[in-house]
Amino acid sequence: MRVVAAGAGVSAVRLAAIERLVPKALAKVRGPFEGVPSRPFDVVVHRSLDALPEALRSELHPGTPGFAMLGRDEVHLVLDEVQLRPPHDLTTVLAHELVHLLIDQYAGEFAPTVPRWVHEGLAQHLSGETYLGAREDDLLYPAAVGRLSRFRDLARAFPDDEAGRLVAYAQSESFVSFLVRKVGVDVVVEAIRRSTELDGYVGGFALRAGTPLGWFEDEWLLWVRDESGARWRFFFQNCFSYSMIGGLVLLALALIRRLERDDRARRKLLREEQDLEQAESEDTAP
Repeated sequence: MRVVAAGAGVSAVRLAAIERLVPKALAKVRGPFEGVPSRPFDVVVHRSLDALPEALRSELHPGTPGFAMLGRDEVHLVLDEVQLRPPHDLTTVLAHELVHLLIDQYAGEFAPTVPRWVHEGLAQHLSGETYLGAREDDLLYPAAVGRLSRFRDLARAFPDDEAGRLVAYAQSESFVSFLVRKVGVDVVVEAIRRSTELDGYVGGFALRAGTPLGWFEDEWLLWVRDESGARWRFFFQNCFSYSMIGGLVLLALALIRRLERDDRARRKLLREEQDLEQAESEDTAP
């Protein structure tokens, strides 16, 4: 393992600090991946986005400080994008990106067939933090209206739009964590090496778990809708907003009623004045 600076502006002190963090991050996530890392890897440190080579900028998602280059055994960090708190602190980012390298090395010849949702789901599950602030609660509405992607559609790539990408990350983490609870992390990981030429990871999972992955997908979807607690978390997290909206509606209704009462009073007063003027006109008539 090497920690290297890409260009100027990265101090030796920062490099030394990152070098101390890498073994801790690796120890946190390498457990299920027997025999890897089997090849040395590099952690390449860039000072800022401006210092990141143009050819690599497309690899970095907006709002994130790192990415992994599969096949090259490299993790890239952009120091100016690192935050103090998870999920974008150095320790979490290193752990997340190292999972991608471990999966790539562990899969061997099957590395190109590992689905994107497996990569991102395991990276989030093992690092202990979701990506881009994705939450399981974000799945509640798409699940209720049948708008969640099937995992076969998330195998090669995630949606390009920000909202769709956020849901895809949340969906991947939730499903992988669900599988881990059902069959164990070792089964989820070992299925990578059991991948078949015909069905890839889906076939490997069925061989290792003894149950088709599609069965768990359907069970997970019901769990998200009815048992995960996301519905109640969503309600309580938005309770204040709903109360404010409800209060504004009631205030608007009260204001409308007040305006209607004032309008009726003005019309009544106008009628009374007109009646009085008419009566006075009749009294003074010759």
